[in-house]
Amino acid sequence: MRKCLSIIFYEYKMQMKRFATWGVFILVMVIVLIDNFPSAKNLNRLEFLTEPAYFLYRTMSLDGLVLVFALLFLLSGRFPLDKKTGVKPLIMASPITKGQYVIGKLLGGFCYTFTMLFLLLTVNVLIYLVAASFKISILSCIAALLKTLMISVLPVSIFVGFVTVALPAIMDVRLFYLIASTLFIVNAATAVSAEAMPFYFITSGDLIKLIWQHPKWPFTNMGSIQANLIFLLGCGLLSWSLLLLSPKFWRADE
Repeated sequence: MRKCLSIIFYEYKMQMKRFATWGVFILVMVIVLIDNFPSAKNLNRLEFLTEPAYFLYRTMSLDGLVLVFALLFLLSGRFPLDKKTGVKPLIMASPITKGQYVIGKLLGGFCYTFTMLFLLLTVNVLIYLVAASFKISILSCIAALLKTLMISVLPVSIFVGFVTVALPAIMDVRLFYLIASTLFIVNAATAVSAEAMPFYFITSGDLIKLIWQHPKWPFTNMGSIQANLIFLLGCGLLSWSLLLLSPKFWRADE
């Protein structure tokens, strides 16, 4: 367990110290503020911006996708980088199993992704509370934030943290970039609708409709919501399994 925890901590620390991490975060923060800041202009444009649940729903489903896409690239080289820099042979020289190494790397990616999405939502909620010209209940903001973290951020972090770290270790990273870019374009090009959304949407799938629904068009398609959740969790766990089962990943490729 201690070996696994040390790898998780190493992965988390390395990613959080990168300038690219904070550069991307600041960029997405600017996008969120332009899009969702409770200014008079945005309040006229967005009918439900006075509701904390809608504010978080919109921030996560639209602007959160930009951060998720950036994290896909920032995390994708973790296993290849260990081999390139000589970290992997050093780790393998110690009494550590393949499972401990893989679990540590993937959970490190998960913790990093969850932290960045948590910070994005939390900082924006604080700005929303301070800047709003209308009355907002602090408890309603906290409740909406916790709901968003559990319903959306947690499964999205498993998807991003596991898929993005695992797949480039067992396939050409260029192919992974192509798949990730295609998925992002499809997600970004499709407008959020009150109707059932495709199950393969990351931040704007039907799962996020459990956070906020349009009062005139309530959404009750639980099958579509479950399909979106299964996609996010299933892809993450499948990527983990494929990496663990790969015969050429551990000592066989040395």
